[in-house]
Amino acid sequence: MLCLVCGADSSEPHFGGESCRACAAFFRRCVHSKKLDVTCTCQHRLPSSHPCRHCRMLKCIATGMTKNKVQPNREKNRSRFYHIGYIPLISSLPTSIIPKTCDKISKTVVNWVDVDKKRKQMYGESPYHQNLAEVTSTAKANIRLLWGLAECIFSDVSKLSSSDRDSITYNFFPKWLVMESAIDYCTNYNQFQSFLGTDEYYKKCAHFYGSSMASGKRIKDSETIRIFAPFWDWHYSEVAHPVYLKKLDKVEYMAIFLLLLFDYAYTNISEDGAKLCRNIRKVILRELKGYQDDKNCSDMRLADTIDTLRLLEKAEEKLQEENVLCGLHNLVLHDDWKEIFHIKKL
Repeated sequence: MLCLVCGADSSEPHFGGESCRACAAFFRRCVHSKKLDVTCTCQHRLPSSHPCRHCRMLKCIATGMTKNKVQPNREKNRSRFYHIGYIPLISSLPTSIIPKTCDKISKTVVNWVDVDKKRKQMYGESPYHQNLAEVTSTAKANIRLLWGLAECIFSDVSKLSSSDRDSITYNFFPKWLVMESAIDYCTNYNQFQSFLGTDEYYKKCAHFYGSSMASGKRIKDSETIRIFAPFWDWHYSEVAHPVYLKKLDKVEYMAIFLLLLFDYAYTNISEDGAKLCRNIRKVILRELKGYQDDKNCSDMRLADTIDTLRLLEKAEEKLQEENVLCGLHNLVLHDDWKEIFHIKKL
């Protein structure tokens, strides 16, 4: 078929109409163009010339092309609102072949798709535009969602007392919050490198904390940056980047999620709860080692993966320091967040 716009030898469906690829590309460029007023210039062109932009666009529309079928333009180097509360779409990461012996980790990978869908409903299309106050308001909902996943993978955990469940999830959540931010850093490493330390980075920091301060209590942006930006800087240099250097994959991220969740080394968990967590961790460690052996990883790979837990322990301490400063500078934190982090209400 001939192109109905320019008469070229090829034609195929584009944006609801029929045309060659060149005319389809032209239509897409015109839709994205910032020039709103384009007039016909055919009378100033040679008879052998192609139609002007105005007339070519009209021909595209006449074939059935519509502007609403053109995807929005992807802005290059667009600054996202990165912060420690940002939730990446882990399910969208590539997945290696998982051996059948890694049943529990494999189920976690599969079920994480549903977790991401529910989080998208919770946060909307742009979760990175939230401030700290908004992030803290969704903490309990996040915990319920992640605990629900754990019950799908290990049915025995549903038998735990509410006290043990709260202790396990509250101990787990701050560290996983940091880990997910580190995963986002690893996934978008090049974008982060062009963003960290820029004016836009510090403006986002000032907004994230400043807009969460109580009405009439907001301090100057320069002061907000002086107080809180060091926490961001520390997180990316001391946690996110070391995790990036480990080059972990999605399966290993899921194993870390389970190891963090079922940590039995806390005094506020009952003996039965600690025993269950200990047994689950043994299963996860066995599956993780089997997965890495199947990929012919070095003997140090397992130890290097588990070392991530040490980094997250350090990060949790920093989060506690940050929360104290939030209280001193009148940031509005949700009561659920305060309960999780054991912050006394002022």
